[in-house]
Amino acid sequence: MRRRPVRTRPRREVNAFSVADRILILGTGPAGLSAAQELRRLGYRGELVVAGDDPDGPYDRPACSKGLLTGHLRPSDAKLPVDPGLDITWRLGRHAVGLDLDRRAVEMHTGELVRFDGLVVATGSRPAMPKGWPAGEPGFHVLHSLSDAWQLRHDLRKARRVAIVGGGVTGSEVACSVHDLAREAVIIESKPYLMGRALGEPIGRLVTYAHSRAGTGLRLGRRVSSVDRFGGQWRLELDDGSCVDADVVVVTTGERPNVEWLEGHDIDLSDGVLCDAALRVEGLPGVVAAGALARWPNPRYGITGRCGQWIASMEQGVGAARSLLAGDDRPAPPVSLLPRFWSYQLGLRIEVCGELDPEADVHLEGLRPESRQPERTGALATYWRDGWIVGAAAVNAPRAFTAVARDLIRDEPVLEVLPARRPAASRRRHLQAV
Repeated sequence: MRRRPVRTRPRREVNAFSVADRILILGTGPAGLSAAQELRRLGYRGELVVAGDDPDGPYDRPACSKGLLTGHLRPSDAKLPVDPGLDITWRLGRHAVGLDLDRRAVEMHTGELVRFDGLVVATGSRPAMPKGWPAGEPGFHVLHSLSDAWQLRHDLRKARRVAIVGGGVTGSEVACSVHDLAREAVIIESKPYLMGRALGEPIGRLVTYAHSRAGTGLRLGRRVSSVDRFGGQWRLELDDGSCVDADVVVVTTGERPNVEWLEGHDIDLSDGVLCDAALRVEGLPGVVAAGALARWPNPRYGITGRCGQWIASMEQGVGAARSLLAGDDRPAPPVSLLPRFWSYQLGLRIEVCGELDPEADVHLEGLRPESRQPERTGALATYWRDGWIVGAAAVNAPRAFTAVARDLIRDEPVLEVLPARRPAASRRRHLQAV
């Protein structure tokens, strides 16, 4: 395997905020929590306020499609521990509805204004529910939060058949949880195989075969055209005229960034929040973004986009905290990420890292080529572009995958420190902001 030369440059952290300042973090997910931890680690001693619309505070969201549904975990088990030494002022059960740059304050839906000297935007995303679907009605669920998962758990107890709209990672994990509860699961997915965007075609098809053999009902290449309720059951009519009847429906059709509260300012919200390579929001002085809504030019690939994976969100939170403390008038290091995640389904260990470019050259290697079930005995797909490996996906091949992942991590590009922005306008404080 060809490797790029690796060089490192020393970084000097500069704290642009004093003990009299307040940094506000909007979002209690992995990006917001890791930003809070990094701010304290780098020596910020001012007031740190973390606000979020979820009243439960930080929790392990991947557990929502796994242990919470099967009953192996309770909501309290999924909550993430927070070091009290971080000295955080929590404002939970609140979501932002507006930004006042003149006052340097965020307006909450409760009507209160929360002022800030520095702002971390990590408000994440919300479910992308098709218009007109009966969200919130009995037996019709959108799986996104801790409370969503617990409500679904109660309905799964008495369900016999569960229809899952969306065959991505979350939808496929929900199907596995339904199997564990000895219920029938049917996945409706517009692509010809499961988890196409997350796993790519070779590994995606292998995992799809495993789901089919395990008894998951698959309606692939199909979309839901209408949703109705008859005799206590849900009926989903598909675009080919067929129907799927179910006691419970779970919708996992993707997410949209929570950015509406930022409208009215001179910033690009066409797909999340546009940032520079250091995650400083373009057009908003003293503001950085991280997590599922941050759109930035990842130096690894030279592509501007978003990455809402759990590990990436944590790493973005760290990078955003560093850029915020550097200030607008000092250089800041770019944030270079290698996207990666894992999932465990039907006895299969699924691992992904890097960029699974559908236009790249793909090499699929079976650890036991003679096996009739390569997903069980192990398979690794590597993605090549211009002679370089840019991504990998594997199933039941932890050693082979780890070797490739380590090479990808070591192949981090040399990062030049970004130049400073022009000095921001003076920041005025107002006593009416609390």
